[in-house]
This record gives sequence, C-alpha cells and structure tokens, in this order.
Amino acid sequence: MSQTTPLYEAARMLNLGPQKLYRALRHRQVLDKNNLPYRRYVEQGLFTSELKSYEHPTLGPRTYATPHATDKGIQWLAREFEIEITKANTQKTGTDA
Repeated sequence: MSQTTPLYEAARMLNLGPQKLYRALRHRQVLDKNNLPYRRYVEQGLFTSELKSYEHPTLGPRTYATPHATDKGIQWLAREFEIEITKANTQKTGTDA
C-alpha cells in the first residue's frame, strides 16, 4: 500500500489553504458533506479515509474518519488546480518567528 498524506497537509504542500481545498473538492463532488472522498475516487487510488478514535469524557469511545491523499492523489490535485509541484512544495515547513 502506498503512503498517504492527510488532506490538510496535501493542501499545504500545494500552497492552498486547507479550507479552500475542502470547499473546492466538495463543490466538485470529490468529497461528501463530511469531507470524506466518494468511492470512485477511492477506487481510482486517489484518496483514502483513515479511521481514528478518541475517548470522550462523558460519551466514551468515539470514532471518526479523516481524508487522506495518496501520492497519485496529490499529483491529481496539482493537475486539477494547475499547480506545479516543486521540491520546495513537498518539504514540511516549521514555524518561522
């Protein structure tokens, strides 16, 4: 299985704001109202969903899903949004003071 990147990180790699990317992908019907990819994009190998869980103090264990982009999905996003991926885009940045 190939490596996946959380979609909010993929947005930063492409110099897009995460909220802007999520909104655009919902508008293009790539993501559903819960920001999870539709099956056809998962089957194409562009996106996946990762299940995570946490312990809520009063409600107990809770599970939620987060959207992830595959390497192929990041390339697809770059083409869709006409962004050239450079080495600088793919390096994780720290906070500059």
